[in-house]
Amino acid sequence: MSDTFKITTARIQKAVDQAVFINDDTGLRTHAEALLSCHFIGLDTEFVRERTFYPKPGLLQFSDGERIWLIDPIALANQAQFKTLLAELLANPNQTKILHSVGEDFEVLHLLCGQYPQPLFDTQIAAALLGWPLQLRYETLAAELLGIEFPGGLARNNWCKRPLPDTWLEYAAHDVIALPAMCAELEQRLAETNRLDWLREDCQRSVERAAQSTRSVLRIRSAARLKDQDLAKLLRLADWRDTQARKRDLPRSFVASDAVLLSLVREQPGNEEEIATIDGVHRSFAQKYADQLLALLNETVTDFQRPPELLPLSPQQQSMIKAMQACVQACAQQLKVEAPLIASKRELTRLVQTGQVDWLDGWRGDLIGDQLNAILDQA
Repeated sequence: MSDTFKITTARIQKAVDQAVFINDDTGLRTHAEALLSCHFIGLDTEFVRERTFYPKPGLLQFSDGERIWLIDPIALANQAQFKTLLAELLANPNQTKILHSVGEDFEVLHLLCGQYPQPLFDTQIAAALLGWPLQLRYETLAAELLGIEFPGGLARNNWCKRPLPDTWLEYAAHDVIALPAMCAELEQRLAETNRLDWLREDCQRSVERAAQSTRSVLRIRSAARLKDQDLAKLLRLADWRDTQARKRDLPRSFVASDAVLLSLVREQPGNEEEIATIDGVHRSFAQKYADQLLALLNETVTDFQRPPELLPLSPQQQSMIKAMQACVQACAQQLKVEAPLIASKRELTRLVQTGQVDWLDGWRGDLIGDQLNAILDQA
């Protein structure tokens, strides 16, 4: 690790003590150049999403390993200036954005400025490629990789409350200060094991997948058990629920639970009264949406094609998936990584169902593509 990114408890404390809290437009203008000029920058977000469809950004944290900037997106008056700066930073091809487990951070950042962080260095993926567990926490990696102990446990606080307590701001600063040092150390180890290009490929794929939408019906358990006619109706109901959730900025379950949608399909109510008798349905819901729901349930199904993910698996396909899992497991053992890093059962199932997946277009395909395709060809 270069001296630039060597990190000690003393350097961390100094950076945390001197962290810049930006909550006005003047502060944003003052520090914009410094934020944009970092070659590597650690990035994290704090948000609230308990009662809304969209995440509510509460704080954005940045660090170059020496300095820390904490930006309050709620307090800034000039939102256009802030979003322009954020978009420029995220899209800067000469500035590596370092995050640990992008998760919902992607959604928060895209919601704010319409951009995803590129180029991306995800320290969780990097660690997994070196043999650490797939779901490794930031605090655990900092301790094991750098020997630095960080407190945790505040991620689910209400980050939209004001003023933010000093202890919360200190926690938020800790969440980014070590990211550049982690990146430097992990990058060196990946280069030594010839896996750095693997990381770049996986990070780019993470960005590409973030831009893709997943149909709501695929999230509903038991959907695959429905016959085509009923599944077509459930799909329409799920899309309708998504529209309502976005329009009202409510979680999907606040509009209608999965169980309610399944019951509507299975019980086929014919009027408002019958909708109101379904378990979990409030009278006000039936009164407000009866006409829309009945129209969706009674709509004629034509040329419906079941999504590949919801096709039933034949015994032969199940055997193929087991054979592929054994192939993946053997490869994982040789690489000394967790098998799902190479391919999860869900990903193998999609390969069997569709014959095409994006994750085989790269290092995974080089390692096991021929073996997996041979199993497909045997069918």
